Amino acid sequence: MQKFTTEIKVGFFVIIAVIVLGYMTFKIGELTFGREKGYLIYGVFESVAGLDIKSPVKMAGVAVGSIEGITLAGEMAKVAMKINPDVKIRKGVVAAIKSESLLGEKYLDLIPGKEEGFLREGDIINKTISVADLDSLISQLQNVAEDIKSISGFFKETLGTPETQSSINEIITNLRNMTQSLSTLTEKESGAIDNIIRNLGDLIGQMRDIAEENKGPLKNAITNLGKISGDLGDIARENKTPLRDTMANLQGLSADLKESAPRLLNRVDRLVARVEKGEGTVGKLMQEDGLYEKLDSTLTGINKYVTATDRFKLNVGFRGEYLFDGNNTKGYFSLRLQPKEDKYYLFEIVDDPRGRVKVTDTKVTTTPGTTIDTHEIRRDDKLKISALFARRFGDVILRGGLMESTFGFGADYYIKGEQLRTSVDAWNFDGDPDAKKPHLKLTVNYMVFKSLFINAGIDDFVNSKLSGAFAGAGLSFDDEDLKYILTRLPISLP
Repeated sequence: MQKFTTEIKVGFFVIIAVIVLGYMTFKIGELTFGREKGYLIYGVFESVAGLDIKSPVKMAGVAVGSIEGITLAGEMAKVAMKINPDVKIRKGVVAAIKSESLLGEKYLDLIPGKEEGFLREGDIINKTISVADLDSLISQLQNVAEDIKSISGFFKETLGTPETQSSINEIITNLRNMTQSLSTLTEKESGAIDNIIRNLGDLIGQMRDIAEENKGPLKNAITNLGKISGDLGDIARENKTPLRDTMANLQGLSADLKESAPRLLNRVDRLVARVEKGEGTVGKLMQEDGLYEKLDSTLTGINKYVTATDRFKLNVGFRGEYLFDGNNTKGYFSLRLQPKEDKYYLFEIVDDPRGRVKVTDTKVTTTPGTTIDTHEIRRDDKLKISALFARRFGDVILRGGLMESTFGFGADYYIKGEQLRTSVDAWNFDGDPDAKKPHLKLTVNYMVFKSLFINAGIDDFVNSKLSGAFAGAGLSFDDEDLKYILTRLPISLP
């Protein structure tokens, strides 16, 4: 039997080692012969820094493919992804570049979409998320560190002085004392505070219910206000030419004044010279003390009058209230004259669908010695008038006078500044012939914005036959609003 030589043994050993090494290389490196199975999809990114070919593609943390190629498409990076054939990716997917750790390798993460259908060979993912590279993050962190350093330096210079530290200690002490005072006050008045919060919650709930029950009328009111705003805009556009003419006239007037200014200054100089010499009425006035004192007292009186006039405020309002029980609308036109902040005079014209009630009692003799009493109730559809004097005390306003053509009085309470107000009114103390009780009305007003308000409440709630809920809206214009509207009206200059 022929023996194996040393060279043959070495050759067999090398061949076996090469076979084992090749198997382990393909097994561990997951290499395959020929074209790898799967389908290609693409994603376009602003930057793919750190992403390499053969980097894994994962979905929900599970590898579903690998990066096949990275090319430049214009100014964007186009990434080709080889997806395993048994993996279905729904449309609307988001492709994001992520890192295994802060300094680890990058991989591409697919966030599943919710659209119908699945991606196929050659489809492009439009929703992608790029990540900033480490250099840019370090640069941003350096900028942030410099900003923090400058801020800390500023605070060190500002707060490092003994005077500043003393002031800060005083502020902290004052805050501590104020907190203790508020805590003591809250403990003492906890019951009152709870009642106020409970009442406000009930009131807001009632207003919410009223608003939900009356969505239709409120929508109609807002629609009408939108139409009014559109009409005002049309008026402004239609009168561009008169406005341009007005501006041209003002410019011409300014030019005329510029030309005549030197002549006017010469005349003023001559007039001042005459006054200094004591000539004319003004010169005598300045030379004689008695005339000056009389003029000073006169000017003082005029100044008081002008000051009072300047404090005078005017308000014009319109509002409508829809009565749910009678399916009618009650309209108001109001004019408020306010000479001072704490009092005003209110004049209103009211169009009440119930009208004015007139009762007539008569006796009719039918036969000698026999009489019949008749009781006739008639309602006249006439306008009613209100003329009230009001005085304010803090958040409460008291009103009294002529209310809807009879004596009456009322009160307003401001809950939330000037925005939310409750009102109670009482009039017609002789009573309605149908109910024999005074007319009482409860109203809640809410200012939506400066000139628009809405209201709701219960009318005649002490008379069960006539009581009913109502809701409405209105407009309120003060001096500045009226000036703005009047200046926008079409006025042609001669």
